[in-house]
Amino acid sequence: MKKLYLLVFVMVFAIGCTAKETPKGSVVAKVGSETITKEQLTNELNKLPEWARSRFSTDEGKKQFLDEIIKKELIYQDAKKKGMDRDDKFKKDLEEFKIMTMIKMTLDKEIEEKAKVDPKEAKDFYDKHQDQFILGLQVSARHILVETESEAQSIIKRLRQGENFAKLAEKFSKDKGTAKNGGDLGFFERGRMVPEFEKVAFSMKPGEISNPVASRFGFHVIEVTDRKEGRSGSFDEVKEGIAKQLMMEKQRTLFDTYIEGLKKTYKIETAPYEAELKSIKVDIQPQAPGTK
Repeated sequence: MKKLYLLVFVMVFAIGCTAKETPKGSVVAKVGSETITKEQLTNELNKLPEWARSRFSTDEGKKQFLDEIIKKELIYQDAKKKGMDRDDKFKKDLEEFKIMTMIKMTLDKEIEEKAKVDPKEAKDFYDKHQDQFILGLQVSARHILVETESEAQSIIKRLRQGENFAKLAEKFSKDKGTAKNGGDLGFFERGRMVPEFEKVAFSMKPGEISNPVASRFGFHVIEVTDRKEGRSGSFDEVKEGIAKQLMMEKQRTLFDTYIEGLKKTYKIETAPYEAELKSIKVDIQPQAPGTK
């Protein structure tokens, strides 16, 4: 099992060693008519994550890695002999791989390379939004999840007339995992809940009842029951998170702009095919509401 795992591991991470251009560099092995060079093996080793590279850093480890590359080459040569490269599934998968690679390369050029965040941008954002960087802040909340906004409004009205939150949650909430506990979600930090839910919950004081909060799960009625105040994080503690957030925002803006430009360039038709779209059956697996 260990050897099989290692082979699969190498086949996943060491893609490219069987490229059929004329190899350059010192030969470390020959498999049939093909050679594996020192340069090829070094490149494949360097593609591995650091924790994996350390496993193959010793002389014995390098022999083990080469042995797995040889196994991969043997399988590849046998696959060629069996005509797998002429198989219809192979051709389909190869075409899909080409499409996805081209899409990734285009997005790298149009989005990734342009979405750089200057350190000054991160510091400016921190200075203007320090209230967002309270480390250790937690809130305890409970919620009632329903299908429609009108249902949520009805429940809010009943709560404000004095009805018991826990009993209404047990009776009406779609989130059956928490309904039996009166809708209680316990304490949670930022990043645990879906953004729409989290934004409202962290803005509330204990005892407050929210207006209907829409998320992909439905409409939430939220009551914050407690807060544990944290401390202001220093810029050094939060700068990586800020840079990541700003980069994601830039990527989203660049992507939206890029797509809008493409829509103006290429003709899109969907109306004639709405019936076919509606006929598609989607298998949806249950997921706990509220959490990401």
